[in-house]
Amino acid sequence: MRRIRWQMYVRSLVVAVAISSGVALAGGPLPFSEEWYQQRADDPPGARQVYKHGKYWPPYPRPTGRKQTASHAYHTAHYWPFPYNCQDRADVQNLLDAQANSGWVNATTLHDYHFDVDTQKLTDAGQNHLLWVMNAVPAQYRTVYVSQGISAEMAQLRVANAEQFLRDTGLPGIPPVIARYDNFHGRPANEVDRLRTLELNSIPRPRLFVIGRSGTSGGGAGGGAAGGAGAGQSASGGGGGSSQTTR
Repeated sequence: MRRIRWQMYVRSLVVAVAISSGVALAGGPLPFSEEWYQQRADDPPGARQVYKHGKYWPPYPRPTGRKQTASHAYHTAHYWPFPYNCQDRADVQNLLDAQANSGWVNATTLHDYHFDVDTQKLTDAGQNHLLWVMNAVPAQYRTVYVSQGISAEMAQLRVANAEQFLRDTGLPGIPPVIARYDNFHGRPANEVDRLRTLELNSIPRPRLFVIGRSGTSGGGAGGGAAGGAGAGQSASGGGGGSSQTTR
């Protein structure tokens, strides 16, 4: 029994020496050394796809090549789902950032209705919008966008008018003014005013209840009835007293 064990030890030692010699001749690091583990650190985790019996196993895309070492496979399983959850969070955050940036671009845009139709100068609404951008918009989103209109000349004129107004305000840190394509969809002002008027006219008149006063609806009538009942009880009580006195 001891002899068999010694033979196994010797065979294992011979195999290890042979592998080490082969690796040394090939110029690579010794197996299970620190340099060897560093070379294997980038091996992808998970099962490998192999072609066998005319089929790919598994049938969906998987890494190919050598498997992870035992220690690296344990490291992957122990810290799962890291680092993949970091990438998932970054993808969601990038989507939210893109939505926020698009929202701020739309919020800081001077649309067609912010300019006079004939002179392309800023209207009162356009000036107020620029003042809002300068005083309320966060610095990282403080870029003024101008609807370019129907021609390049119109875009240049609108940009020049917006820049002139910003300089006239005397505020520090004038933001850049950029022309961009804008297809704003809104409602005419007369339509919005008509809808608001119809809304106000459809509101029912409030009904106020005053208790104890005649000529009012609801609670007033109830108060009058209660007062009448009290008066009846007083008259009845008075009548009873007089009859007893007569007797």
